[in-house]
Amino acid sequence: MLLAGSILDRAPGRKYATALRFAELSLRAPLPRAGTLNAWRAALPEGFDLALRAPRACIVSPLGPLRVDAKVESALAWVLDAADALQARAVVLPTPADLAPGKRSRELLTAYAARLRRSSGRHYVWAPSGVWEPEETNQLCADLDLVRAFDPLQMQRPQGPVVYAQLCAMGHRSSFSQAALDDALSVITSEETTAAWVSVDSQCSFEVAKRLQRLAAERGLTTFGAEPGADDDEPDDEEDESDEDELDEDADDVS
Repeated sequence: MLLAGSILDRAPGRKYATALRFAELSLRAPLPRAGTLNAWRAALPEGFDLALRAPRACIVSPLGPLRVDAKVESALAWVLDAADALQARAVVLPTPADLAPGKRSRELLTAYAARLRRSSGRHYVWAPSGVWEPEETNQLCADLDLVRAFDPLQMQRPQGPVVYAQLCAMGHRSSFSQAALDDALSVITSEETTAAWVSVDSQCSFEVAKRLQRLAAERGLTTFGAEPGADDDEPDDEEDESDEDELDEDADDVS
């Protein structure tokens, strides 16, 4: 199963959920409560996959990345509860570049991973910045039961049956050609792949995700593997990422 989608700061709207079957949520303060998130989930069609990107507050404290204090503990508790409410298939944990490779960083990541609430069908995705070598992150992810996020146009596919790819338009890469999407799919897929999600971060992320999903369907990549969530319907041509029928995502601050 391969699903592509955009990074959104609110619930996917009806038009979005008609065209695509995946979205990565990067929510802003005030963070919604569990009841709101339950309503978002209930409004989505069956088989729609969500990933939740953890906010910086649950990763970095004044002491540095992955150094847990009371505020980080509280923020992480919100992330874990939110993931349950959303029935998120993945939780993305981005770490900043100052979490550099080394023994201390490995120890911090190990301790942090031990705090994560495990459940069937959910994957925790580590998205490191900086100069981590693929061999080192492959071993760490295998040891800690994490999935390594990666850019398929910049690095090779990490080891493991589950793939979480990130296509980000930055610098000289302001758009994605058909050849680039072909290359990305070639890197993402392998015989061991059972599930793959691709989050697109660009000005035209909705259109890019639809193109990538169509291309994956043409290659028969929306049905490989045994994990649920695949959808073989051809995406429609709606242009908007959200619409006026979206649920009201306004919520009180989480204390």
